[in-house]
Amino acid sequence: MAANYWVSTQRKFWTFTPEKLLEIRDELDRQNSKVLDQWPYPDRRLMLIFLRDRILQLGKRLQFRQQCVATAMVYMQRYFLSTPMQNVNLYLLVATAFYLASKTEESPHHIRLVAAEARQAWPEFVPGDVSRLGEMEFCLISEMRSELIVWHPYRSLITLKENQELKLTNDELGLAWSIINDSYMTDLPLTCPPHLVAIIAMFLAVVFLPSAKAAGTLRPLPHETLSNPDAGHFSSLGVGGRQSLSTPINSVLSNLQMSNLMATQSNAHLNGKASFLNQTETPSQQPGDREKVINPSKDNEKMQNTIKFLVESGINIEQMIEGTQELISLYDIWEQYNEKSVKDAVARCMKARGLDS
Repeated sequence: MAANYWVSTQRKFWTFTPEKLLEIRDELDRQNSKVLDQWPYPDRRLMLIFLRDRILQLGKRLQFRQQCVATAMVYMQRYFLSTPMQNVNLYLLVATAFYLASKTEESPHHIRLVAAEARQAWPEFVPGDVSRLGEMEFCLISEMRSELIVWHPYRSLITLKENQELKLTNDELGLAWSIINDSYMTDLPLTCPPHLVAIIAMFLAVVFLPSAKAAGTLRPLPHETLSNPDAGHFSSLGVGGRQSLSTPINSVLSNLQMSNLMATQSNAHLNGKASFLNQTETPSQQPGDREKVINPSKDNEKMQNTIKFLVESGINIEQMIEGTQELISLYDIWEQYNEKSVKDAVARCMKARGLDS
């Protein structure tokens, strides 16, 4: 196992730019166009919501660490980069990903127990032969080239809690925790480093905490989770997430972008580039205005501190904003989620293609 994310196989081989990810998926769709056209599935994010719920359904009867769910989701996301959803028994894949993740996260279950629970949960689609789960495990490991260690954002979020400038409350931490859990239904695990996902979740939690309280979607983080993030509970904003995100986010993101621009220009002045910037700055872009942009509201010290932290942290602000918008779009489309329609589409495809035997 790599000592940190930056030298891990996750960063080297399983982190992509959005453009590269789109290219991989477009090529996969082109190669399997006939099957995809004949058996269309709903939006990928809706499918991932469905699969995540199946993992939680399976885990109800089995003790598991929270990270087992997150790791299993990452395994399936990686697998779908080389295999269309229509070409695999999704229920068997869910059981296998959970089984493999439980071993990776050091909370293993016997293969017969996982197979039996999966068979009981989905008798129509999970074969009784335990060897089928073993075969699927071999296939999953092979597709991932045995690169099984996954780095998650949870510990980075705990580190942010310890930052004295941010002064995160337990309510904000709990909301951010739920947002991280929901991020596994997006492309963020394949495009962003874990610490950036944690920062995105923290930022959204600070912005939307008042709305979350009003909507009743707030779930405070248990104190024991702070000392043992791996064993934390699995919460989610779910379909109520859009209600929690009722605050106008665009204005906040604009403030963040402008703050980052001001910081960049200010640093350029300090590096001896003042002559160039003086020719291009408008009166509203003078370095003296930086504090005004960083402090969008004198009445909101929390937002001031958060934006100041983001600007001074050295993170990729543009990538963070893209990730923020991706999470918001997840909650937008979540309102369209209908479990029965997804389940019916999966059943039709699997039965017609003989994937249920």
